[in-house]
Amino acid sequence: MLRLTRVLFAVAFGLLMAAGLGFTSTATAAPKLSDADDVAIKNAIASCKAEAKAKKIRFPASRAFLRDCVTETIRNSPTKR
Repeated sequence: MLRLTRVLFAVAFGLLMAAGLGFTSTATAAPKLSDADDVAIKNAIASCKAEAKAKKIRFPASRAFLRDCVTETIRNSPTKR
């Protein structure tokens, strides 16, 4: 009887976990970007990479520089104003 109880609890736990994962994956899906936004982000990334290379910023610092540069470029873009 103990073995049957363990199996039933394991199956119930597995079903609850699968149901929970199904709900969270659909709830946290990011919205689709428009083609114009996608192109703007790619252009910002390319220009910021070139700027980091010109300033000779190396790996660990370049990641933070790229993140901040792209964020500021997109935030200050004239299409958003």
